[in-house]
Amino acid sequence: MKTLAYAFALSTLALAGCSDSGTSGVTPTVDAGVVVDTGVVESTDTGAAPAETYPAGPYGSSVGRLFRPFTLTACNREGDEAQWRFDSPEFFTSQLTVVSIAAAWCVPCQRETAQIEAQIIQRYAGQGVRFVQLLVQNTDGSAITAPVCRAWATRYGVTFPQLMDPAFITQPFVPMTAFPGNIIIDRCGRIRWRQYGAETGLTSIRTAIDEVLADPRYPNCPANE
Repeated sequence: MKTLAYAFALSTLALAGCSDSGTSGVTPTVDAGVVVDTGVVESTDTGAAPAETYPAGPYGSSVGRLFRPFTLTACNREGDEAQWRFDSPEFFTSQLTVVSIAAAWCVPCQRETAQIEAQIIQRYAGQGVRFVQLLVQNTDGSAITAPVCRAWATRYGVTFPQLMDPAFITQPFVPMTAFPGNIIIDRCGRIRWRQYGAETGLTSIRTAIDEVLADPRYPNCPANE
């Protein structure tokens, strides 16, 4: 049954969101398509307080697994702040972290980014919601470069960290390059929700954030996994 479900998900994904043809210099075809959403998983209420050090693996990319931390360069930050660490002290003072993965050629990514400031940053101000976006490709499908990243941040008035992921280390979260990819990680380091494909109005992200914040068992961390 898992094999059949996986095959069905891949066939659906081929029609969803932005997909890269893999040919540099050619802007890939964009299809708003179907959003693939795995849903929110609930935390386990064990009474254990959130850890003050980031948990060791094993890490994974599916809902319920631990998220592998990373360090990437932010094109809209300078000095020490330019090297942005997922597991920085801010991780432990935040209720959750939203990671958005985008490509500069992806039209749904452009629409989504234009709405993030109002729909996520301002909406959840003061509620411990940390947001970061990763750009992985330029408009021609090549690996993201600093000038393109800075132009993107300026174009959309980005105030949150705008990171560059030229090696596409976050590829497991965007299968078949079905951008945008969105993930919610709780302060225990566990993936609570993920989505890839087209998105309109950030509605599903807001719904998932609200569910995680409202979970009466959160932010207790599973102590038996």
